[in-house]
Amino acid sequence: MIKLKLIPKGRWEVLFTDDGRWRLGIYRPENESLSDVKYLEKHDVPELFYLVRGDVVLVLSEDGREIREVKMEPGVAYIVTEWHNAYRPGGCEGVALVIEASEVRTEYLRVRT
Repeated sequence: MIKLKLIPKGRWEVLFTDDGRWRLGIYRPENESLSDVKYLEKHDVPELFYLVRGDVVLVLSEDGREIREVKMEPGVAYIVTEWHNAYRPGGCEGVALVIEASEVRTEYLRVRT
């Protein structure tokens, strides 16, 4: 058995990986508002987000132009396939667990929010 503390040391930290299959990480968005979000990212495989504590708002876009905000709810898993980023409203506590494929290709898109 492996026991992991879900305490972020920075923006993103991989806590466990099953080589070549999937990895688990802890994510604490650096952005504190929608206006802080300067880019969106998109992966070639789905990514799962799960709110651990606090408040996190996902910033999502299907086309890279129209942006929508989704406040994460406790007990809900979010499977993200579109362009995305996130923020912690007002810099409050906000931590999410992320599960993704071990090998991920990422594209970045600069946005105006």
